[in-house]
Parts: sequence; structure tokens; C-alpha cells
Amino acid sequence: MSRSDSVIAAIAGESQSEAENDVVAVVKGGVIGAIAGGVGLLAMAPILWAGIALGVIDSAAFSELAYLGLGRPDNALLGYVIFAGGGMTTWPLLFAVLNDYLPGRTMVQSGFVFATIMWTGFLVAFYSSQAGLALVLYLLLTLLAHWAYGVLLGLVFSVVAQRTELLFVTTDTMSVSKET
Repeated sequence: MSRSDSVIAAIAGESQSEAENDVVAVVKGGVIGAIAGGVGLLAMAPILWAGIALGVIDSAAFSELAYLGLGRPDNALLGYVIFAGGGMTTWPLLFAVLNDYLPGRTMVQSGFVFATIMWTGFLVAFYSSQAGLALVLYLLLTLLAHWAYGVLLGLVFSVVAQRTELLFVTTDTMSVSKET
């Protein structure tokens, strides 16, 4: 065993080849998460755009997201990019980590629950004084958009997890897929 192998074994508790395999699995999982999030966003976007077109979702909320994220006021496009970035990185990673703790026998069902939980945060962050019918449409459209996102997020993870080894959390008691 070389010196670098012994250092890796001491730090990671496994051989260099096992550690390299873990890194590959984590990177693969991140790419798959980005794809799953992207697919979910593709389903979510037309529903949110319909809400913007109907005037029940204020696109200025996305400008505010750009301001909060990068200090750039009045830049809705940048806000959309930040929103999509979170939908393709942060939320899929969080879903992969929390999947085993969410209700549902399958990843699709867990994605549905996950999206419902995320929706509550969206409601507060993107609320812009809607009332009456506008409020009802805001609630319905954003809930449908989040359900579309969550179901497809779970579906893509489920399909891919059956075909490749994903590694997000490494413990003896956790797995990424509820289907296994």
C-alpha cells in the first residue's frame, strides 16, 4: 500500500479505488439530479407562465429574487436563472437526501410530498397581495406547478436509480431509492 493509499484509507475509511468509486457515484448523482430537476422545471414552467399571463403571479417576484441573490434589482431574467438553478441543484439534492424520510412508498410519491412542502415556501416568497379569485388561481396554479415538478423529479430519480448506482448519503442504513 502506497503512502497516498494509506492517507486515503485513514481519512475515508476505505481504499483509494473505493473512494474514487464513491466520488464518481456522487458526481453521477449530481448530474442525474440536475437532469431530474430540469425535467421537473420543464413541466412547471408552462403552468407558472400561465399564472403570469393571467396576472395572478407577479414576475416582479423573480426580479426580487435576483436582487436578494445577487443584488441586481429589476432583472427578472436573472431571477428566472436563479430559480432554475435552485430547481436543478439545491432541490434535487435535498430531495435525494430526504427521500427515505418522506412519506410515500415510491420516489414519485415522495416527490409529490416534497413538492407540496416546497410549495408552502413558494407561496410566501412569491405572494404579491393577490386576493379573491386571483388568490385562488395563484394557489391552484402554483400547487399544480409544484406537483408536476415533484412527480417528475421523483420519476426521473426512480427510473435512473433502477439503472445505475447513485450515492448521495453513505451510511449502512440509508439508500437513495425506495424501490430497492
